[in-house]
Amino acid sequence: MKQFFSLVRRPWLLGLFMLLALPGLVVPAAAQCTITTPPTGCPTPFVAIDVITGQEVQALCVGRAVRFDLGCGRSVATNLLYYNALPGTNVTPANCDFTPGRLAANTFTPTAAGALTVSELANPSVAGGTGTVFVRNFQVYDSPAPSFTLTPCNGRVKVSFGSNPYDQYFIRVNNGAVVGPFAAATSPTLTAAAGSSVTVIGSYRASLICTGQATQAVPALSAQPLVLARLTVQGTLPGPVVLAFSGFTNYYQNYMQVADAGNPTRFRSIVGLTTPTSYTASLGQPGLYRIARYDVCGTDSAFSVPLPTIQLAGTSANNVNNLSWQTAGPVAGYTLLRNGTALTTLPPSATTYADAAVACGTSYTYALQATVTGGGQSISNDAVVQAVSALPPAAPLLNASFDLLGRLTLTATTAAGAALPAGGQLLYSRQGGPGALDFAAVPTATDTLRDPATLTQLLAAPPCYTVRLQDVCGNGSAPTPPTCPSLLAVTAADPDGLTAQLNWSAFRGPGSPAVGATYRVLTLAPDGTVLATSAPLTGLSYLDPTPPTDRQVLRYRIEASGAGLPAGTVSYSNVATLTRQPRLVVPNAFTPNGDGLNDVLELKGRYLNGFSFVVIDKNGQEAFRATDRTQTWDGTIRGHAPVNGAYVWRLTLRDEAGQNFSQTGTVTILK
Repeated sequence: MKQFFSLVRRPWLLGLFMLLALPGLVVPAAAQCTITTPPTGCPTPFVAIDVITGQEVQALCVGRAVRFDLGCGRSVATNLLYYNALPGTNVTPANCDFTPGRLAANTFTPTAAGALTVSELANPSVAGGTGTVFVRNFQVYDSPAPSFTLTPCNGRVKVSFGSNPYDQYFIRVNNGAVVGPFAAATSPTLTAAAGSSVTVIGSYRASLICTGQATQAVPALSAQPLVLARLTVQGTLPGPVVLAFSGFTNYYQNYMQVADAGNPTRFRSIVGLTTPTSYTASLGQPGLYRIARYDVCGTDSAFSVPLPTIQLAGTSANNVNNLSWQTAGPVAGYTLLRNGTALTTLPPSATTYADAAVACGTSYTYALQATVTGGGQSISNDAVVQAVSALPPAAPLLNASFDLLGRLTLTATTAAGAALPAGGQLLYSRQGGPGALDFAAVPTATDTLRDPATLTQLLAAPPCYTVRLQDVCGNGSAPTPPTCPSLLAVTAADPDGLTAQLNWSAFRGPGSPAVGATYRVLTLAPDGTVLATSAPLTGLSYLDPTPPTDRQVLRYRIEASGAGLPAGTVSYSNVATLTRQPRLVVPNAFTPNGDGLNDVLELKGRYLNGFSFVVIDKNGQEAFRATDRTQTWDGTIRGHAPVNGAYVWRLTLRDEAGQNFSQTGTVTILK
């Protein structure tokens, strides 16, 4: 838009400017020029000429020079003509003084966009007089390189203009023709292969010469296979549904889509996806879900294999957890998880399952995993079911076994040997032994009880035991069959204890008497380490013909298996011991005459450890002392030759059983 004004320059202004130079003088605010009407028939007293093209322009460009010339055939001497350019609308030089801002060669190059006032002063003569000032208002436009984005399609590209000052754009692909104009709010699509050069030219409708341009290459489009790997329902629907996927590709529009189970081919887009691997729909509905992508040109699309939602529910009655589910589409098969572990596999037609392997009062967490033909996995919500029942639980399995310290411990398990469900109680009872006794209830989490009776009491009267299980719901099982541990006794089978006879009571397990027991005799070291194991036995006695010869105390234990015990479970008897007497063998006489026959006194015997052997002469003096069987006596006494006669000897030791032992005798020296 342009405006023209006629202004009269007043000669007294020159005197005012001279006064401004006086120090301390207060000057009023600068006055603007007086506007008058342009000459009749001359609507454009001066014009703007683009320096590059030589064409008249009605708007100016940042960084592009214009020259101002007289219009309407006007003629003014160069030295009487002034031009001035100031930002804003109708802004004239202060006090109408054109000299400070006079444009050299009447040429001006704008540096900023916006409104610009160009004023012209034409003086009548050098000597002065009334001059004429004309004003034109111009709009200056900036011309930066335009910002834009390229979104590739199959052989095409979508151009989106960024935040630029332009109100129209032109586009050229490679060296092709320039097409346009396009409005700033549009996103034109053009034919352009990957790698093509796209040049965008920004311009203004009000000024076609104020342009800026930029060039980009069309990005390559690399689409990956679209896979919906997993769909997980996280609660009751409507509720959270989590999708995990791959194949998310830039330059495409990616969507989560859903179809109702009743209309499985009619998918609708729910939300556009911006994350490349997962998305959570907070208000997911039952149905079939898939991931879809479309190129921005509307020429290409791809879809993942759809996955159905699975809604799982469960109830419990009489120790059976009943599960049911609804699946919104076809699956290839199910895997049922209980507490995170696979419980069973089910065919695709299944909709219910009854889990009877549960314990009353125990909470179980179930989930269904389904595979889908073509790939992908659908996971149901978790269904937490607490087993309830009014039925008595199955009787547990009871085992009775001695430890190495002779303490009898009772252990209850399930029939398979596993731990019992927590929350219940075990009620143990004893028959026989020191007397019938009902023990205090024991929590199933403990599952063991130690009989406080002593080993002596139990050996005197062999006991048997039963137990009942009371579950967390208050239901009680029948008592178990009596379980009786083996009790072992061992005696010497000969006067010197060189062989040992073992006898034990029969082990009665949970499967007795229909299932017999098998026994093994274990020979033990003092610390309980097994030194020897017999072959399996079915009888209740055993003769050990070759006990360890280097051990005074023999230790034995019976290991019972079978009789209804689970594989790998055994019962031990008490540890029974046989203590054998130490014995020293000393000759009646020896002949220390150097003939090599019977020249020294040697010590022989059994279980001689840590002993002291002393020989006393007729004067009561110590003639010889030994603490080891390798030590011998040649008859000398304190370095003197042997003296014929009888000598008294004495052996003392503390045996392996902790008892003091002594033995005495005489030996005669003969030469």
